[in-house]
Amino acid sequence: MSSGIDGDRTGLSGRRWLPGGEHLVAVARAELPQKDGLAGPFTALAALRAAGFAVGGQDEVAALSGTTMEGLSRAIESFSGGRLVAVPATGNRSPQSLFMLLAELWRLTRVAVIAEVDPAEFGAHDTPERALLDYLDTGIPPLWSSRWRPAETQFVLVAGMRIGAEGTLVSIMDSRHGLHDQPVEWLAAALKRMLVVVDDGDTEAAVAAVTTAGLWS
Repeated sequence: MSSGIDGDRTGLSGRRWLPGGEHLVAVARAELPQKDGLAGPFTALAALRAAGFAVGGQDEVAALSGTTMEGLSRAIESFSGGRLVAVPATGNRSPQSLFMLLAELWRLTRVAVIAEVDPAEFGAHDTPERALLDYLDTGIPPLWSSRWRPAETQFVLVAGMRIGAEGTLVSIMDSRHGLHDQPVEWLAAALKRMLVVVDDGDTEAAVAAVTTAGLWS
């Protein structure tokens, strides 16, 4: 998908983190390994700890959240004492909408994006860097497909973007493969739902970002 931005000229072809994204990834890495069946609580725990909330662990989050998006939202708001808000983002999951949403989120102070995905729709997590760079230049997604095909959807963190002349890569942190970049088209195909986790004072701005992107909050 063309972003309309020349990444080579702007320097954006390198990773540009969402606000707080690099710290979020570091916190998630420190919490590894994820416990069996707790991908959702793992991402919620990372979002909470990255925002400075001392939550006991994955089991503690799971006891309140279960493994649903609604439960994760409830747990995040409960463990943060209402100082974090999880804004849902559903609806039109086109590559253009996702790009617009993530670009709008750069305006915020801090954000953690939790995505429920079907990893079978991703490209391979170890796609060669040369192939990713070619995609950024041409917009033609690499041929390497995901070998991760779980029976159920999984929860991942969306941490940043790399913008090229014709393609956009989205930086994904998952508890199985760590940090990897996916063409925005593949994320759109894999995506089921998202939560945009922000400080309570940024709730209105987060809702505006979701609706501006043509999604529903």
